[in-house]
Amino acid sequence: MQRITEPDELQIRFSRKFPSVILASSSPNRKALLEAGGTKVEVFIPEADETKQGATPEEAVMNIASRKIDAYISSPVFSKEKTAIAADTLVFINNHLLGKPENKERAREILSELSGHEQIVISAAGLYLPGKGKVLIIDEASVFFRSLTSDEIDAYISTGEWEGAAGGYRLQKTGYTLVDRIEGDWTTVVGLPLKRILVASGEI
Repeated sequence: MQRITEPDELQIRFSRKFPSVILASSSPNRKALLEAGGTKVEVFIPEADETKQGATPEEAVMNIASRKIDAYISSPVFSKEKTAIAADTLVFINNHLLGKPENKERAREILSELSGHEQIVISAAGLYLPGKGKVLIIDEASVFFRSLTSDEIDAYISTGEWEGAAGGYRLQKTGYTLVDRIEGDWTTVVGLPLKRILVASGEI
């Protein structure tokens, strides 16, 4: 897979619709995704329960995104005039969840499991849209990894990009070199489904 050139058409279109947003997330990847297109980002770190609760993965990720945006809406800094976005992402392979690796050994295990296989990335967003109120959206994409050698996995782990990343890699940085192809919206894989957000806002 070739490196994703930023900003792309989707990011620019998003920034035209949303020149500024409140991002209810501590994720540097989500912030960078928005800023690359020209959106001005003000970060609010929500205090919300991130326990995975739900009958399905989709329900679980939607519940977390919902609790995060609720934390912003109920906070003293909430503004009815400002667009706000919260999000959560889950990565699945063979019907089980891949979380954020806690150390290099776990990162190596996860990347070895992803090697040569398809993973499902589910990202949900909780939005506050002026004039519309709270809106929840969800999107899914498939990521197909190349067959990786042990040396390739070790080289990627040495970058440190696995730290704090669901699935143990960051697509926006050098993680794209591990990927053969993506079926779906690449911004969903990063953790913020921009296309679905634009649809919810009536832009698309």
